[in-house]
Amino acid sequence: MNEARRVQGMLGVLFVAIAALAIAVGVWLRLTPAPPPPLPAPPREARIYIPKVDAQGELTYESKPVAIQNPDTAYMEVFEKLVREPGVFPEGARLLGATVQNGTLQLNFSPELTQNFAGGSDDEAALINAITSTAGSFPNIERVQILVDGKPIESLGGHIDLSHALPVSR
Repeated sequence: MNEARRVQGMLGVLFVAIAALAIAVGVWLRLTPAPPPPLPAPPREARIYIPKVDAQGELTYESKPVAIQNPDTAYMEVFEKLVREPGVFPEGARLLGATVQNGTLQLNFSPELTQNFAGGSDDEAALINAITSTAGSFPNIERVQILVDGKPIESLGGHIDLSHALPVSR
């Protein structure tokens, strides 16, 4: 009988050890953050939206496809093409960088974007809409933040608040 109690005691200790190990593994798994999901690959093609005034004087947007050559530089490729479109951006404005953080595309422009902007509220809205519509070509982008020399700006010409990220247009 003494031997049976000793075996029961050892089995009890083994059971407690297994339970403690299971609890420890469960706690560790809950406290270890899951790896972030991989970013979706940019599309092979995007669209740029160019503001145009039609024959009746109404503002419209011409949509042009842009083939993406390198997925690693897709945002730069697409927005550099938009910047190069005649009459869309102020003279001398250049795109300095494009990065994505938490669904927000940050577009960093040269100071000429604001220094050489000479339009009114309609021109400012047309340019902002061209940017947000073009950003809508990328399914992983929800917002656009316009920066000049790496810093947020209040406005291009004093009409539209750009101090925060804007939703994309789809």
